[in-house]
Amino acid sequence: MEEKRSSRDIVTARITEMILTGQLKPDDQLPPERELAQSMGISRKLCSDIIKELERRGLLVVVPRQGVFVNDFRHNGNIYTLEALMNAQFELQSQEIRSLLEFRWAMELLACKRVIETASDQEIADLGHMLDKVLDSGSAEEAALCTYEYYHKLAVLSGNSIIPMTTLGFKTSTIKLWQRYVNNFGISQLYKSLAQVYFHIRQRDFEGVFKQLSKSTTETISGDYSIYKDL
Repeated sequence: MEEKRSSRDIVTARITEMILTGQLKPDDQLPPERELAQSMGISRKLCSDIIKELERRGLLVVVPRQGVFVNDFRHNGNIYTLEALMNAQFELQSQEIRSLLEFRWAMELLACKRVIETASDQEIADLGHMLDKVLDSGSAEEAALCTYEYYHKLAVLSGNSIIPMTTLGFKTSTIKLWQRYVNNFGISQLYKSLAQVYFHIRQRDFEGVFKQLSKSTTETISGDYSIYKDL
């Protein structure tokens, strides 16, 4: 039984990766179930169960008497598709990375607005101490993790109960993005980008936050500090 669960996880993850990375494209038809099961080294029943699960996740579409097709998850995905993106252990396509950065901008902007309006001076000062840990990091991995922890604290201070959940949900993918940023541009540049926004938070200057956050996000997507040059 344990071996079957392991096989299920491996095959499910493999097909998920092929879809989310664009190796399998929308409307591509999968091989017949018997052939697919044989190529994956699993039973036909297990293959059928995996197809049903991937359909539930919004990644496949089963058309009676026609076959199994790749779903256009960008247009027809569901909450389980989003969960698959959140938990991705592989490099996402550029469109998903751009969407993630744009979504982070909107979420961070709301969090900053709420913190400026409601957080105490001491809470904002404590947030700054967390930011200092980014600069003191000894590796890209540590800097990326400290950046995540800073953003999560910002989300908690916002008082909005959904923002911390969303931040936590995207932990894996966002840490990978910040790690790549540090590998490309260094810890000091990451700290500088964060500190420029924090300066306006400390001044309780939302207009300044909006301008600086918009600038840094644009630079990260398509400017001098783009994480992926093909965005």
